Amino acid sequence: EHDLHASTVLVDYTISAYLISAGLAGFLWGPLSDRFGRKIILIVTFILFLAFTIVCALARTIAVLLVFRSLQGAVICASFVVGQSAVVDIYPPEKIGFAMGLFLVPLLVGPIIGPFIGGILSSVFGWRSTFIALGIMTIIATLMIFFFVPETHPHLVFQRLSRKLQKNSDDKNTKAALNIRETDIIMKPRFIPPWRSLIFLFDMTLIPHIALCNSNFSILFLLFTVMSNRLTEKPYLLSPFSIGLCYIPTGIGSLTGSLCGGWISDWSAKRFPRAIEGRLIFNLIGSFLCPFGLLLCGWSFHFNLHLAGPLIGSTLFCFGETFMFTSTSAFATIKKPTMAGTILALISSIGFLSSGIGIIVIIPLFKILKFGYLFSILAAIVFLLICISGMVIIFQIRKSNLTTTHSNSLKTTPSSHALIDQSKDIIPIQLF
Repeated sequence: EHDLHASTVLVDYTISAYLISAGLAGFLWGPLSDRFGRKIILIVTFILFLAFTIVCALARTIAVLLVFRSLQGAVICASFVVGQSAVVDIYPPEKIGFAMGLFLVPLLVGPIIGPFIGGILSSVFGWRSTFIALGIMTIIATLMIFFFVPETHPHLVFQRLSRKLQKNSDDKNTKAALNIRETDIIMKPRFIPPWRSLIFLFDMTLIPHIALCNSNFSILFLLFTVMSNRLTEKPYLLSPFSIGLCYIPTGIGSLTGSLCGGWISDWSAKRFPRAIEGRLIFNLIGSFLCPFGLLLCGWSFHFNLHLAGPLIGSTLFCFGETFMFTSTSAFATIKKPTMAGTILALISSIGFLSSGIGIIVIIPLFKILKFGYLFSILAAIVFLLICISGMVIIFQIRKSNLTTTHSNSLKTTPSSHALIDQSKDIIPIQLF
């Protein structure tokens, strides 16, 4: 703030700009990766991120920092979207929950552990050192992707196998090569315009879960932005290094929530195999920790209670948030497997956009409503979304059970007319 002659509000707005640009650009990276492949998109966006990071490290005014932080967000969100798409490419549906949990660990824990590392660097070397560290890590990550990460897009994988078989073909594998070419044609990717993904916002079996997931995701960024400011005020008066240490419990909460959430999601899917929504049941129950954690954190700050209060509250919230996030991502990709990149881009874009807008809108309200009241409102919103999501899950599971029972009864009926009418009784899941 002192170096760039900027207020705390303007510094917070750089975070908001980063998130909003990530949300807007996120709509594009999913369809691009579905069309051109995962690896090339990751390499290009990481190189662009490195260039923008260098400019941020050399910024002399808050305006330059604001612009290039926005560009940073626009390109780095590709790692979030494309990485999840690669997980969907590799793992079968029965294992995708835990795999998604593993993938999301660094992405969800990073924003929490980042302030700890950034606090140390800023205290010792100044704020520019955080961007230098980012640049070094980006170079390492880009080289690792280039040399060690294979392309996972099914179409491109089949193309590579087809060329390999054709090159080394003999009488035995000629037929295999032809079969792969046929599959290659069937699965040929196409670019889906980014705005086409918005149609999923009208899918009433999908949007309640996305709304809950992204509401918690938005509050997560808002919570950390508020905490970093509140802990510098009385009665806490913590240094940047001490504030960084305060994020360690929340990081542990996010880590355990992500891993446990993925495992529970896969276990639930086996327990309720008739409906895809079955994998969300126990994760939804765990997400009740989110409103409870918000209330504990908000009122602890409101009454200037011991630091343990807000730390426990934020840790419970982080656990509940990641516990639900992993299962929602797995559920959405299993529900829309042919448009995995597009649907994941929609989820991440809405989350980043709502996070950025939330920082702009809600932070000024803290001066009016104070912590306890505003966090209570946020907790009430989350609680309401949990209830709506739960009703949709119960409805879909009950409907799938009735449909299965009715289908079994029709199979025992010799009438061909009954078999013809069977398809009319199965209502498309998107229409309830």
